[in-house]
Amino acid sequence: MGIKFKYNGVLLIVFLILVISLFAGCSSSNGNTNQSAETSGNTPATENGAADAKEKVTIKFSGWGEPNEKKLYEELIKNFESENPDIKVQYIHIPADYAGKMNTVLAGGNAPDVFYAGDGDIARWIKLGVIKNIQQQVTDTSFDLSDMYESAVSRYRYDGMKMGTGDLYALPMDVAGTVLYYNKQLFDEAGVAYPSSESPMTFDQLVEVGKKLTKDTNGDGKPDQYGMGPAWWEGFVWGNGGQILSDDRKEFVLNGDQAVEALQFAADMRNVHGISPDARALQAMNDGQMFETGKLAMMIGGRWSVPVFRQLKFDWDVAPIPANGKWSGWSASTGYAVYGKTKYPDQAFKFTAYLAGEEANRIRSEQGLTMPVYKTMANSEVFLTLGEKPEHAEVFLKAVENELPGPWTYVPNNKWWDIVNQNLGQMWEGKKSAKELMDQIKPDVEKALREGNPELFQ
Repeated sequence: MGIKFKYNGVLLIVFLILVISLFAGCSSSNGNTNQSAETSGNTPATENGAADAKEKVTIKFSGWGEPNEKKLYEELIKNFESENPDIKVQYIHIPADYAGKMNTVLAGGNAPDVFYAGDGDIARWIKLGVIKNIQQQVTDTSFDLSDMYESAVSRYRYDGMKMGTGDLYALPMDVAGTVLYYNKQLFDEAGVAYPSSESPMTFDQLVEVGKKLTKDTNGDGKPDQYGMGPAWWEGFVWGNGGQILSDDRKEFVLNGDQAVEALQFAADMRNVHGISPDARALQAMNDGQMFETGKLAMMIGGRWSVPVFRQLKFDWDVAPIPANGKWSGWSASTGYAVYGKTKYPDQAFKFTAYLAGEEANRIRSEQGLTMPVYKTMANSEVFLTLGEKPEHAEVFLKAVENELPGPWTYVPNNKWWDIVNQNLGQMWEGKKSAKELMDQIKPDVEKALREGNPELFQ
């Protein structure tokens, strides 16, 4: 949820120089005590190093996003600055390779004061010591977390060993549940009833419906229309009662019976039942593009797809992700983090609290970019937007209440997760069964888990 650029040698050098220049001076850790242009001529710092209360300071803020999101943040920054005339915010927009560029500036000790921290990146950055523990500031300012979705807040807590508990290291920007999108026009043409918005289809029901919606229209033996997109298998595992890691995060349990049953089903959707596109079919179009062009009847996706899908010419809606039990799937989130070496911790937190507050949440939601992190707001017209697609927007609400943070949020070092993903191709291609593959990789995964996260095993 990226734009790729190609450069010749000269342009690449110019680009790197511009990036380095862009981030220059973001931190006080470089030893430069000169103030920015905005603070020149103001009262100097006091003897103990604290800035004078009347001094206007500049903090830097960085995030990714398409042009419409960039424009939205420019508006939010103006609102904040009008309410806080002693603080100026310089916005550094990074539209592509955000995590890669942030890894560079964070490692170099020269990062923005406030920045996006995706839930898959923040644990690593916390362990590196480049993100500030903001628990005391949250407590001191009485920042109200009570109406926020707990699944959004908890993924930014760290207890020194694992994520999910302990002190806060970021405030959530959003929480985005994953759901089943479906093309109502294709369902109508096939005479198939729409999926329920209240209860998930079982795996068997998904196969039955998927076969009715998979068609070879030109008779060449290959589907031109698929019933179901690629499986987001983590939700399938949880929806079948399985787990990926044990609760204490010390053991890889994806080789358990319920887990491998769900994994095998995910692979069988394309290799046995033929209702999902394989890797070759997805080379020309990804699942989102196939859905948008009417070549895919159902797909799993997040709230971020809604603004684009609202421009489609056919009717569509959302339903729960298929499961053999309770609602399942993973939810995504991005947090606002404060740089651990910021020169202005109070001003940086104040801006962070504004971005995570109700006003910014409302503005983001009204533009269709996200679901509010506040439960009361999410259950209001601000998000549900009657008359707009999807018709059953409440599915997102129940999804967020029941879904889990992705496994990439479990521990700071995710080399174990890389090993899992690097080997899954053997299962998707039908070369190995789910049980065989998970048993095979278990020792390597657990070795990487121990070596990358030794604090878990002390």
